[in-house]
Amino acid sequence: MTRIVRVLAVPAVSGYYYEDLTALQERHIPVEERYTTPAVTPGFRYVREPAEAVSVGLMLDDGQVAWGDCVGVAYSGKAGRFPPFRAAEGLAVIQQVVAPFLEGRPITSFRELAGGLDALRQVVEERKPLPRPPHAGRLSRREFLTAPARLLAPEGEPPAEIVRQERPLHPAVHYGVSQALLRAVAMARRQTMAEVIAEEWVLPAPESPVPIHAQCGADRYHGADKMMARRLASLPHALVDDIDEQLGRDGTRLIQYARWLRARVEAIGGPEYRPTIHLDVHGALGKIYNNMLGKVLGDLYALELAVEPLPLRVESPVIMDSLPAQLEALRSLRDYIRIRKMRVQIAADEWANTLEDIRQFIATRAADMIQIKMPDMGGIHHTVEAVLACKAAGIGAFLGGSCVETDISARTAVHVALATQPAMMLARPGMGVDEAVMIVQNEMARALACIRGRRRA
Repeated sequence: MTRIVRVLAVPAVSGYYYEDLTALQERHIPVEERYTTPAVTPGFRYVREPAEAVSVGLMLDDGQVAWGDCVGVAYSGKAGRFPPFRAAEGLAVIQQVVAPFLEGRPITSFRELAGGLDALRQVVEERKPLPRPPHAGRLSRREFLTAPARLLAPEGEPPAEIVRQERPLHPAVHYGVSQALLRAVAMARRQTMAEVIAEEWVLPAPESPVPIHAQCGADRYHGADKMMARRLASLPHALVDDIDEQLGRDGTRLIQYARWLRARVEAIGGPEYRPTIHLDVHGALGKIYNNMLGKVLGDLYALELAVEPLPLRVESPVIMDSLPAQLEALRSLRDYIRIRKMRVQIAADEWANTLEDIRQFIATRAADMIQIKMPDMGGIHHTVEAVLACKAAGIGAFLGGSCVETDISARTAVHVALATQPAMMLARPGMGVDEAVMIVQNEMARALACIRGRRRA
């Protein structure tokens, strides 16, 4: 039986940037200033900084190496997400925790190997602020001599103590190592990764491509044109990280953009091309209306009219301060939409970070579609379960991810999509459209050709 003889780990380059969405939505920050503007969200250094990644390789006893990439998401540290993933921390955890667990282990089933990662723990240190000593920061001679060292801090700096605690692996590490495990099992069995998933979850053999959704970031006009020229099924995602420019304080700029999208679809794609217009507003509608759902609903109706007769989907119209509040807000919006017989669909992203979170969105019927953001989910086996749970409940499964991913993580996601058949999958990495679509579409075609060819052999 094939065994893992060594775990390799090296720093890697991601496909985009971490961005502090809270800071960006507070005020206009030109792109050229974001690299030097201090962040407001814990874990960020600057408002925009290159995302970090780690490539982890499993060296097998037959000489092959199965690679996966540890990556996070662009808008980390928000809505229940982990802080930005740092390569130095990831390398240390892989060497100290993951390698001892995997080295020497036989390649059995992917589900068994990936499930073992769930129990792994890493030790993290956190700086916890403490109440200042009495006397406005001044200690008497006696208090100074008897105070615990953890209470002593330089003048002006609040006292703190360093707390060490155990927590599960950072989702980025979990994600990358599970990619490598899936690829190792596929190598050992001489199958595609899609076939491994289909076999272990008792799913039909992969035989159909999955519709592709793309994102263009702030390049919302040229990027959308590229998607239409490639006749993608769902577009353009866009983003709202500059409320005044991209949304407008009364929502009118986004409505104007929606009208432009409808006209461009007709001009570029012709009458037979009817993609879904999918707009991710990152909670900005709630932000400009102080989360007053009636006003948010009014803008959703205006957007629906603007894109008719094309179908419309709006992702994260509001982002609340907790998962229960997010569930309640989106469920209420969906109720209002049904009462008014509107056609717009609501997609969830923020606060749907884990398999358990997604099960709560399903149970409360809080969305028409859920973005299953693979780096947030950690192990790929959790993503598989989430897609299948959405499909079983009749809720659209959007196999999502992040612009900060890599070529390897994107190609792995294609195999998850082929095996589980979600409603659509995100083209990634980056925001350039062409490169991301090329990676996922070509991997999909090659994988299906391999599967069909093996059946005929």
